[in-house]
Amino acid sequence: MPSDLRVLTLPSSHLAAASPDVRPVTAGDALDLAVSYLAAYPPFIGATDLPSAREEIRASFAGEYGELIPDACLGHVHEGVVIGAIFTTTHSIWDDLPGPFVIDLFVRPGHRGRGIGRALVEAAIAACAELGAATVSLRVGEGTDPAAHRLYRRLGFVDPASG
Repeated sequence: MPSDLRVLTLPSSHLAAASPDVRPVTAGDALDLAVSYLAAYPPFIGATDLPSAREEIRASFAGEYGELIPDACLGHVHEGVVIGAIFTTTHSIWDDLPGPFVIDLFVRPGHRGRGIGRALVEAAIAACAELGAATVSLRVGEGTDPAAHRLYRRLGFVDPASG
């Protein structure tokens, strides 16, 4: 595992009520997802242009980053547009981590600070728990927004290497 990443794991008993604006995403949402993905990440972390962002989203739906859990791949819809999303796979293809694995979480910058990321993570955890998962894992690194770090900590994610 790259040294700038830490593994965070949360017991899936952390459940919350689903937001009415959160729903499963499909390949039919690819353009909205790509636009949101492109806006959410700096170019040195994510895609550098819309075609690259569309390719990232296509690869996610094609299973190139792991088998997606449809009920835990969710988008937040605002005025008919998916402005944030979380993608969750059955496991990490990069590491030997417990449980389902969050491969991506992003929210368009103009919509941050409104609880959208939190609603997406909580809904994905709830979906994984309903499928019998005991934990949900993710990784954070140098490119992870500091607000995301705070969100994961507030939700109870812990670094198993430190405990």
